[in-house]
Amino acid sequence: MKILLTLNKTLSSGKNTWIDGGYWNVYLPLLELGHDVYFYDTVAEEQDYDSVVKSFEPDLIFCCFTYDPSIAPREPWTQVKKYTDSSEIITFNWFCDDTWRFDNFSKQACHYFNVCSTPEISYLEKFKKEAKYENIILGLWHSNIDLYPKEEQSKEHDISFCGHLNQDRITYVDYLRDNDVNVQHFHGLEHSEMLKTLAQSKIGINFSKNYNGTKPTLQIKGRMFEVPAARTLLFTEYVPGLENCYELDREIVTFEGPKEMMLKAQMLLKRPEIIYTIAQNGHKRFIKDHESKIRLTNILKEIVSL
Repeated sequence: MKILLTLNKTLSSGKNTWIDGGYWNVYLPLLELGHDVYFYDTVAEEQDYDSVVKSFEPDLIFCCFTYDPSIAPREPWTQVKKYTDSSEIITFNWFCDDTWRFDNFSKQACHYFNVCSTPEISYLEKFKKEAKYENIILGLWHSNIDLYPKEEQSKEHDISFCGHLNQDRITYVDYLRDNDVNVQHFHGLEHSEMLKTLAQSKIGINFSKNYNGTKPTLQIKGRMFEVPAARTLLFTEYVPGLENCYELDREIVTFEGPKEMMLKAQMLLKRPEIIYTIAQNGHKRFIKDHESKIRLTNILKEIVSL
C-alpha cells in the first residue's frame, strides 16, 4: 500500500528537540511491513501538500493531527478535508487524547477524515452518539519490538519510572520511598536508552492520570505497552477498560491510590518469581496483540474494510 504518513516527526520542549513516537512506532514498522511510505513531517516539511499527493499518488493518507501549532505548525487540514470529500483517497486520523480533548477537538475534527481511531474503548460509542461519526475504530497504543535490546538485560533496577514527574506522580513516588520501596526515576532519556532502561528494570511504573484538561482524567498510555515489550512487569495505575488489553494480576499488576501501590510493590519485591512470571506473561500478550506491526496491520485492514 502507498501511505502518505502525515504527522510530526519531532517534539520540542523549547530547549530540547527529540524524535517523537510516530517515527519509531508507525513509520519504521510500516516500512518493515513492506508498505511504500512518504513521511510528510508536519513540523518541518516545506513542500506543498497537494504537490506531494499528486507526485506520490497515495492509497491512504494516514494522519495524527493535533490542531496545536506549537507541536505541529504545518498540519494540512484544508487539503486533507478536500481529499476526504472527493473520496479519491482514503483519509485516516489517529486520535491520542480523547479523554480530555473529545469535546473541544476530536468531536469536530473527526469529520475531516473518512476513518478515525480512538485509544479509549468507551469512546467508540461516544463518537457515534455525540459526534454523529460512524467510521470510528479502536486504535490502542503500541510499541516497536525491533527497537528493544536484542539480548535479555540484567535487571539492575527494582522499580523504575521513565517520564516526567508532575506533582501527583511525585506524591506517589515519595510515598513509596518513605516506605522503603526503592524507585528510580529517569527523565529525558533518548528513545533507545529509555527502552534499555525499561529492559533493565524488574518493574516499570505507569501513571495514567492526565492533567491537560480542566480536570484530571484517566487514559490509556503508551507506557502500558512499552513496559511489557521490555520483558518487565507493568505496574500501572488502573484505567477502566484495561482488562481488554491485559489479564489483570496475570499479565500486569494495577493499583489505585498510593497506599495500594505501596503494599503491592512491597509484596512483589519479596516474590521475584511472581515478578518474573507476570512479566513473561505480559510480554507474550504484548507480542500477540500490541506490537506495532500487529497493531498497524489490523488497523489498516479495518480502514480499508469501511
